[in-house]
Amino acid sequence: MKDFQYIDIANRIESMINNDTYPLGEKLPSLRVLSGHFGVSVGTSLKAYGLLIDKGLLSSREKSGYVPLRKSTAHTAQPVATTAAPAIREINVSRIISKMPVDAGPYPPGFLSFFNASLETHMIPFNAVRRSLQKASRDLTGAHLQYESTLGNQLLREQIARLSFYWNGSLSANEILVTNGTLEALSLCLRAVTQPGDTVVVESPCYYGILQCLEQLQLKVIELPCDPQEGIDTGQLEDIIDTYDIAACLFISNFNNPNGVLLSDEKKKWIAEMARKRQLPVIEDDVYGELYFGPARPTTIKTYDKHGWVMLCASFSKTVASGYRIGWSAPGRFLEKVAQLKATTNVATATVLQLSLADLLTSGTYQRHLRKLRPLLHKQVLLTSQHIEQYFPSGIKISQPEGGIVLWVELPKQVDALKLQKLALEQDINIAPGPLFSSTGGYRNYIRISCNKQWNRQVEQAIRKLGKLVGTF
Repeated sequence: MKDFQYIDIANRIESMINNDTYPLGEKLPSLRVLSGHFGVSVGTSLKAYGLLIDKGLLSSREKSGYVPLRKSTAHTAQPVATTAAPAIREINVSRIISKMPVDAGPYPPGFLSFFNASLETHMIPFNAVRRSLQKASRDLTGAHLQYESTLGNQLLREQIARLSFYWNGSLSANEILVTNGTLEALSLCLRAVTQPGDTVVVESPCYYGILQCLEQLQLKVIELPCDPQEGIDTGQLEDIIDTYDIAACLFISNFNNPNGVLLSDEKKKWIAEMARKRQLPVIEDDVYGELYFGPARPTTIKTYDKHGWVMLCASFSKTVASGYRIGWSAPGRFLEKVAQLKATTNVATATVLQLSLADLLTSGTYQRHLRKLRPLLHKQVLLTSQHIEQYFPSGIKISQPEGGIVLWVELPKQVDALKLQKLALEQDINIAPGPLFSSTGGYRNYIRISCNKQWNRQVEQAIRKLGKLVGTF
């Protein structure tokens, strides 16, 4: 029997519940029937149903077997896209962030933060990471104590290149540069293709870390509305490029942070072709691409880039451990310029961490870890969404991401997310308010909830408290 076959079976059953093959409330196949159909043991079938129970999708009823409770899609509508007309804007997000309390662990007992979108300790392959670090540091040649190549460790770059197979890419190690996380990769790419005062097109809402990066580089932005289901409008993007002098575009094509949007393959292909025709650099942040909930890894814009105008950036911060700070970029035709900037910024990324990560990749530990992590994240996203539906006032809207680690919640118009955050902090809860995700402090009645908590009664009670606070506005 293959490892993790129960996950594949669970995904099949989940899909059949979602398309009404197995209607809600009607009995599912018995363990014996399921085992016979898939040619697996009863124990494997039991684990498959157990996973769906953990996600809150099934119940096990005495003498009735297993019954679907709900689909893995929210019952509420999704948040709406901004209707503001695209225009060149200065970025003021640092002013908003400077007024907020610093959200950094370790947290005091009883404090729950839904602010940071990173893996918590229970999601990290702790023992494997520890062993790989020990192995890297035992190198008697002392290579781990020396400067690494500016491009990064050769073995690690080879392993990263092999990962491109999963998104239908064909990178080589010589096209990749290792960085200190995704934000450094994005910053280096922006510096390579822009000058202070230039304008960059981004999605709206947009991850506040990207906005901070753009602000520090003294760049301006045009925010392109991002529909919760369809993503950006390519026609609107073309109009913007025709109308304004654009230096670059920067998109999160897979599971946008914060609204979770996944661009279609057709739009990714269109953007790559547009970049070629216009000779316009497109910087792609794919930090969440590995955290998909469906059966296959989504493609990237870079998948369709044959001429080097797409600058792909990603990291292992969201998949292994945020403390590694190992990111990478495949900047296409701009590799030499990006490498020069890397060399004069911090020479190279820490050698021992690159060696450790390379070991996790070559040993197969990384892929085994991801196969466990994805259903765990999906479970936590679903449970969080279900309890927001249960405890928040009516009229809210919740994103329905197909991957990633966050939920984007639109609250009633009268709710001020910044005031909500202050009230929540008084009850030892933190959230990410919507104004962080706009260059001008928009999305006043939106919040982002990170689903990185191991689900328990304390987490459920925190969601309930948040719902009561929303109801006070």
